[in-house]
Amino acid sequence: MSQVKPALAQSSFPVQLRELGIYKLKDGREYIVSTLYQDGCCLYSTQSWQMFGNAEFWVRPDGQLIHDGRPTRWGVKDLIDTGLTSKYPKASNFIV
Repeated sequence: MSQVKPALAQSSFPVQLRELGIYKLKDGREYIVSTLYQDGCCLYSTQSWQMFGNAEFWVRPDGQLIHDGRPTRWGVKDLIDTGLTSKYPKASNFIV
């Protein structure tokens, strides 16, 4: 089993995003970054992250944020690092 390297550490993204870093868009919405993909990274809303939900944005190698397969007006340059770091969600959150 090979370990997946954080994609942003080896790419030419205009801004380095931290794995599990909590970032805020200029409109105030907060997202958790997952860089554990070989071809980019994803942004999860804080609610979606805690519930193992889907990512709201995919980040292209050029830094453009993609939502539902379409480019948005946002890019990684619009993300503000809050300095906070999330944790991976616990599976016990879903015991019914």
